[in-house]
Amino acid sequence: MKSGFLKPGLLPGVLTIVVSLIVWHVASLFFLPVFLPGPLYLVDLIIEVYSDPASYSVIWKTLTRIFKGLVLCMLIGTSIGLLMGVKKNFESFMDSWIMVLLTFPAICWAFLSVLWFGLSEIAPLLTIVLIVFPFVSMNIWEGTKALEKELVDMATVYRANRWMMLRKVLIPQLMPYIFSAMRIALSLSWKIALVGEAFGVSSGVGQKLIYWFEDTRVDMMLTWGLSFMILMVVIEFVVFRLWERHTFAWRHQIAN
Repeated sequence: MKSGFLKPGLLPGVLTIVVSLIVWHVASLFFLPVFLPGPLYLVDLIIEVYSDPASYSVIWKTLTRIFKGLVLCMLIGTSIGLLMGVKKNFESFMDSWIMVLLTFPAICWAFLSVLWFGLSEIAPLLTIVLIVFPFVSMNIWEGTKALEKELVDMATVYRANRWMMLRKVLIPQLMPYIFSAMRIALSLSWKIALVGEAFGVSSGVGQKLIYWFEDTRVDMMLTWGLSFMILMVVIEFVVFRLWERHTFAWRHQIAN
C-alpha cells in the first residue's frame, strides 16, 4: 500500500501553484504595488478589506443575486431541456433558439438589461438567466438522449402517471447531467453577476471592481476579484461536490 503525505496525483498541482507564486512574486518586484501587487502584499490587502464589516454586506448582496439566478436558471433550463428530450415538436422549435442564445454576446445582455430595467435588482438577475439557462437546457437535453428507453417503457406498461414518471424514472437518470449543469451554471453565474453588477446596480462586488478600475487601482481590483473567486471555489467544493458525492454514494459502494 502506498503511503505519503501527498498523493502522487496532487504533487504536480502543488508544484504548479508554488512555481506560479514564485514567478508572480518576482514579476511584482519590477512594478509598483498598485499596478501589480505581490502575493504577500495582496494577502495583506485582503485582510485589511475583510477587517471592515461592511465588506461582508457587499459579498452577501452578490451571493444573493448569484444564487437567485442559479435557481432560476436550473428550473428554467431543466424544464426546457427535459421537454426538448421528450417532445419532438418542442425540440424542433427550441433547438434554433437555444443556439441563438448560446451565441449571443454576454455583454450585450448586460447592456440590454440596464436599458430595459435601469439600475435595479432585475438587471443583473435577468443577465444571469438569459446567458446561463441555455447551457443548462443543452446539458439536460443531451442527458435525455441517454435515458434507458426500457425503463420508460416499463413505467408506461405499469401505467405510471406523469408525476411518477418524472420523479421515479426520468429525474434519477438525469441526476449526473443535472449536477454537471449545476456546476457549469454556478461557474458562469458568478462571473456574469459581477458584470451585471458593474453596469446594472449600485452595490456588490462588481461595483467594487468597476469603482477601483476607474481609480486605476489594480491591487484593489485583484483584492476583490481574487478573494471572491476563492470564496466561490470553496462553495463549489464544500457544498456542490459534497452534495454530489452524497447523492451518488451508492456508486462507490458498488465499486467496493
